[in-house]
Amino acid sequence: MQRLREVDALRALALLGILAANVWYFAEPEFLESGWRSAARDAPGDQLVSSATTLFVEGKAYVVFSFLFGLSFVWQWTSAQRAGVGEVGRSLRRFASLAVLGVIHGVLLFSGDILLAYAVLGCLLLGMRRVGARWAVLFGVVLLVGLPLLLVASAFLTLGGDGFSAPGAGDPEAARAAYAGGLSSYLSFQLEAYAWVMPNVLLGQGPMAFGAFLIGLAVGRAQLIERILGREIATARLITWMVPALVVGLMISWVAAQQLWGPPGSTDAAGASSAEEPAAELVGQTLIFLAGPVQAFGYVIAALLVLRSESFRGLTHRLAPAGQMSLSNYLGQSLVLALIFSGLGLGLAGQLSAAAVGAVVLILWTAQVILSALWLQHLRRGPMEVLVRAVTYGRLIPAGHPKAGHPKGGA
Repeated sequence: MQRLREVDALRALALLGILAANVWYFAEPEFLESGWRSAARDAPGDQLVSSATTLFVEGKAYVVFSFLFGLSFVWQWTSAQRAGVGEVGRSLRRFASLAVLGVIHGVLLFSGDILLAYAVLGCLLLGMRRVGARWAVLFGVVLLVGLPLLLVASAFLTLGGDGFSAPGAGDPEAARAAYAGGLSSYLSFQLEAYAWVMPNVLLGQGPMAFGAFLIGLAVGRAQLIERILGREIATARLITWMVPALVVGLMISWVAAQQLWGPPGSTDAAGASSAEEPAAELVGQTLIFLAGPVQAFGYVIAALLVLRSESFRGLTHRLAPAGQMSLSNYLGQSLVLALIFSGLGLGLAGQLSAAAVGAVVLILWTAQVILSALWLQHLRRGPMEVLVRAVTYGRLIPAGHPKAGHPKGGA
């Protein structure tokens, strides 16, 4: 089986979204201590960048990324079965390697790491791999939509009580100083943040990521991606699915952005800081969870429609290498951002405007797209992909020449 270049290109776009969402945890590390925002936006351009992040990225990119992970599991299991090899052993070794990388990544670079959660959830998906497609979709939708609805309802019930206030966010300046300080200070901050953030990732994002895994499982079994790319499903039908999802998702995200950051271009205090508007912060964050899966569904269809078009073959070709090296690029993003914002490097946490942080995102992602293409001109896989495959297959598999065939689901 050959890789689907369009899916790799979609994965590269998801990496952009992941980067745009995660960068704020590096630029404003106090967010890692409590999960509540503390920084207001003093310039219209900065407010617009933050609003756009909430409107287009937050809560959406990791759903797309999780869906693609679930889809890749199906392809890998199919590949193992065709090779006459049991999928359980391979999968468990792969999950073990992801778990180890996740812990190292979480402790040393980014406490919001998702790889450990993916490893744990992957084991659960492995146990459910034979569940019927309809049940997988049903369970997936319940987790992706039902759970956020409960969170929104809970938020409004909380606001209906007396004396609601945001959890203590600590001292932002002290958090930034610790994060941007020396090695011991940085590691101490990381360990404390990881101890707080990881359970929240597993219990908060985890169920929704697993819902996306289940949708990926059903889509992979039905070969829907292949059918869409092969134009077996009419464009008009895809559009009738895509447009409502994007409209509804964007409407909910628009309300969330207003709650968190105020009207576009505004620098009013309302919505800009949890300390000043804790109710707006709570509503905004729960609405992000609700909008994410709906908008992500529209994003996937829209991206596949564009990437399968002959007019965008060049775009697909340029983006695919970054998606093919998604694990290396995901970890590489954290390394570069830590070198920019933490005490490991420049220590710029809290010193860049939101607009400048947005520029960092675009520059870093563009560099990854270019460097990935250059890397894969000489080697077939990225460095982290080689490592994970070595553990998965129980032996070191040479990276080889990029023109050699390889499975579409390979890590």
